[in-house]
Amino acid sequence: MRARVLLAGLLGMWAGFGFGPVFGGVPGPGRFVVAIVSVAGAAMLAAALLSRLNPPLAVLTGTVAIAAVTAVVTRPGSQVAHGPWQLLTAALPVEPTDPGLAAVAALTGWATLAGGLLAAYAKGPLLALLPPLGCLVAALGVGASAPPLPGWYAVAGVALVAGQLVAARGGARTPAGLVTAGAAGAVAVLATAVLAPGVSRPPADARALVSAPVQPRTGVSPLQQYLALRDGTLPIRLTGTVSRPVSQLRMVTLSRFDGTYWTVAADYRRAGTVLPRGPPGVEITQEVRVEQPGPLAWLPVAGRPSRVSVPDLGVDEATGDVIFPADRSMPSSYRATSVLAQPREDQIRAASPVGRTGPVGFPESPALRAFVEATVRDQPAGAAQLLALYARLATAREFRYDQAKDVASGHGLYQIQRLLLGKRGTSEQYASAYAAMVRLLGYDARVVMGFRPEYGFTGTGSFTVTGRDVDAWVEVRFADLGWVSFDPSPRDNPIGSRTNAPPPAGQRRPPDDPVRDAAQRSPAPPAPPSLRDVGSIPPAPAPHRGLALGALGGVALVLVVLVVPVAKRVRRIRRRRARSARLAVLGAWWETVDRLREAGLAVGATLTTGEVVALAGSARSAGSVGSAGSVGSAGEAGAAGSAGVVAALSSLAGLVDRAGYAPEEPEPSLVASAWVAAAEAGRQVRAGMRRVRRLAAPFDPRPLLLR
Repeated sequence: MRARVLLAGLLGMWAGFGFGPVFGGVPGPGRFVVAIVSVAGAAMLAAALLSRLNPPLAVLTGTVAIAAVTAVVTRPGSQVAHGPWQLLTAALPVEPTDPGLAAVAALTGWATLAGGLLAAYAKGPLLALLPPLGCLVAALGVGASAPPLPGWYAVAGVALVAGQLVAARGGARTPAGLVTAGAAGAVAVLATAVLAPGVSRPPADARALVSAPVQPRTGVSPLQQYLALRDGTLPIRLTGTVSRPVSQLRMVTLSRFDGTYWTVAADYRRAGTVLPRGPPGVEITQEVRVEQPGPLAWLPVAGRPSRVSVPDLGVDEATGDVIFPADRSMPSSYRATSVLAQPREDQIRAASPVGRTGPVGFPESPALRAFVEATVRDQPAGAAQLLALYARLATAREFRYDQAKDVASGHGLYQIQRLLLGKRGTSEQYASAYAAMVRLLGYDARVVMGFRPEYGFTGTGSFTVTGRDVDAWVEVRFADLGWVSFDPSPRDNPIGSRTNAPPPAGQRRPPDDPVRDAAQRSPAPPAPPSLRDVGSIPPAPAPHRGLALGALGGVALVLVVLVVPVAKRVRRIRRRRARSARLAVLGAWWETVDRLREAGLAVGATLTTGEVVALAGSARSAGSVGSAGSVGSAGEAGAAGSAGVVAALSSLAGLVDRAGYAPEEPEPSLVASAWVAAAEAGRQVRAGMRRVRRLAAPFDPRPLLLR
């Protein structure tokens, strides 16, 4: 019993570590590890000490002990009751200082206690597995959008479950049972690999059941404020330094377009200082002072932020955009670490853009479609089309970048058509036009709004941002590269001027522009025919498809191997639970005959009980077997002819004859005696078999084929 309680406790601790990705990874931050180990350890000790009490008292006492240890280790404060709510509404990873840690520790402790007590009280092992597995389901549900658990985690869980099952069997650890447990463990590992998050389908996220409560300071689409920021009507001023100069400070992503406005479609969740990580790239640090916030509602950073010095902001886990919530004051400064993805020019040309899902989202524009089709007519589908559109807008000198004082505002289809006719516009119109064109081709695109910082001449990376530096560009999603920035504005071909115009674009462009370089090279290799007339392209192949198919093949192979032992087990259960006592006794005999066939004894379907006993005796007299384990070379059937087998067969044959020829229904005690004799005969048969044959016997299909 102690072993079962210990294994159940370890399984509860294992389930608690399933929350590791919620707090940043496995095993997790130090405080998370200490909390899980302390609370689960206390629960194991309580289960071992309290198992002698009556169950209600043991549960009550253990729950109080777990609550006390949780309070001491996590120190949740007065907000402890809000722990589950914070887990469901916060962005991942969650800070391990929040009451959410107390909720996870308490759940882990209770699952460990319940599993330990059930292991001590229940006769079977299955009930003791339910609390830890319920805790694991909760962990996977809350952490569905976090990085997946490592492969060794599933292996450790399978080992603990197998150990619990073996411990529950006591001394009955037969080789067949161990082989079956190992095969079942292999199936579980392979199934985990196939069904793991991100391999074949998105995992179910429990946080999707709760609406994110964080709202930005403004409900106005930020791109509608472009002209007011540009002209200084809405003043804004930021100063700061960056570890590496960048051409753009990203602020907000706009992914919904109805033909009139690009708007934000985001789900902002409360964030700590560590933010959800995006794709790999160059790490950049920045320190920013907010001297004049104006209408600022989003956090300008270089790339996608991964860490910020100000807690309790809001973050959209999909885009990485960070907002200043409406329920808190604007900070005067912040420090952020961000990651800037910088694909190479050759990677962009060779990459495959991802097809958009659903309709294009805005009304049909014949002028826009005609422009797109004329531009990409001779280009293969894929990146070549995107680069052709980019080159015509940004580098062919057909269009002009409007720097006049009075410019047109807006970015809807009407303004896009004016841009195509007048050949001049701001980054607001160019970004909107290019994103709409990419969507017409069937690919996924979105508009990004931010600023182009003005750098000083000291070489220290210090910069200034004002409203005149407002900017907009486009991001297109590629299968292997993620979201790649395209700046379709023809900044090298300006027109007009204004008193507060920013420095020329050539003075602020980064030293390398991979999209511009890719557009200036020769066309990309031919791709499959374009499906733009259909309105969409097929989505890119799912990553890891080869891994998933290989894992599925492995699962199928193991399942095929397990068909025979599972079928035997099911038939044994049905024989023992036959509808009449007479059939149950006969079932014990048939089960023993199956064991003889597995040992190599050719038992025909028409032989009587006496003939089977005589056949086993003749195998012994032939000298095939002398004792358990000493199989000779006279034949494989020697294992079925040992003295122990013959004695057990004779005893069972007598019981079978009584049940078969008696006019009345056999007593239940006769059924029990028959199956005891059958078990003894089977044990004697297995004891006399070679090790290889003994291990292979559960998978021998002959007993299923012979009658």
